[in-house]
Amino acid sequence: MSTGKHLKGRKILITGGAGFIGHHVVEHFLKNTDWEIVILDSLNYAGNLNRLSSISIFEANRHRIKFVYHDLRAPITGGVANMIGQVDYILHLAAETHVDRSLQDPTPFVYSNVVGTLNMLEFARNYQTYLKCYIQISTDEVYGPTPEGINWKEWDRLKPSNPYSATKAGADCLALAYANSYKMPIMVTRTMNNFGERQHPEKFIPKTIRHLSNGEKVIIHGTPDNIGSRHWLHARNHADALLFLLTHGENGEIYNVVGEIELNNLEMANKIAKVVINRELMAEEIEFIDFHKSRPGHDRRYALDGTKIREMGWKPTVPFDESLERTIKWTLKHKEWLNL
Repeated sequence: MSTGKHLKGRKILITGGAGFIGHHVVEHFLKNTDWEIVILDSLNYAGNLNRLSSISIFEANRHRIKFVYHDLRAPITGGVANMIGQVDYILHLAAETHVDRSLQDPTPFVYSNVVGTLNMLEFARNYQTYLKCYIQISTDEVYGPTPEGINWKEWDRLKPSNPYSATKAGADCLALAYANSYKMPIMVTRTMNNFGERQHPEKFIPKTIRHLSNGEKVIIHGTPDNIGSRHWLHARNHADALLFLLTHGENGEIYNVVGEIELNNLEMANKIAKVVINRELMAEEIEFIDFHKSRPGHDRRYALDGTKIREMGWKPTVPFDESLERTIKWTLKHKEWLNL
């Protein structure tokens, strides 16, 4: 496990810290550092303060946490900058992330992901005199669909397929341009499907848990011989990689943060079913929906090559099967996160 305990008295700004991945990052840094944490969040549909308050160690560490409300679609003014203060590190996670929502209305994604990243970069450039590292957190979807047998490497070409991934690609390019043009200590990370406790119920794993709990059919996008495939990573392992890169990464570089397993959605649904109903799904419990007709702009397969960060000495600290089982069992005990 990566730890920052040898780096005493640091201060970190985490944007989107009330979001799903963000709150796992906050929890990880509370557990593995003694740092002050500033959370910047606009508390839109994806942000939820209850995520933070339900973290077991949150109350005992309130003195280390400051929450600053700000919508990054607007520039960070001097007053907000003073509330944040000088920080050593910035993790920029705040983003609109849902492909279907981006297809319905791309405009909020451009403002949040592109303009929002520009405003963060300008804040860092103009207000953060002693900044040691800024990480732009991105997604595997910027590479577009992945052919079988291929795992995208960090500097492979970008080919986003939908407004969401296009705005993330734009944000990545801005961050790398600032690293080059202004010699700022910036790097980019790209990850795949993250899962874990307190995930938004629109996502595949909590949605599948909900359907199984209600005795409803499980929705699988595709056909039996053409099912979407993803790599999977628990958000706590993602957080561990970010802490590792703050002290091991190089400015101006890109790092793929990859889990150890690739599964198609039916394989994942069966793993969930084994925990929820103690068996795999039967054919009549599955509803296949034509992938391309129902999800224009979605890609069937995403896959990343994580060799670069592994050769630096990082790997996921909690194995996939253990992470998934813990997540499912926790969710079944806390069904309020499924909106049941």
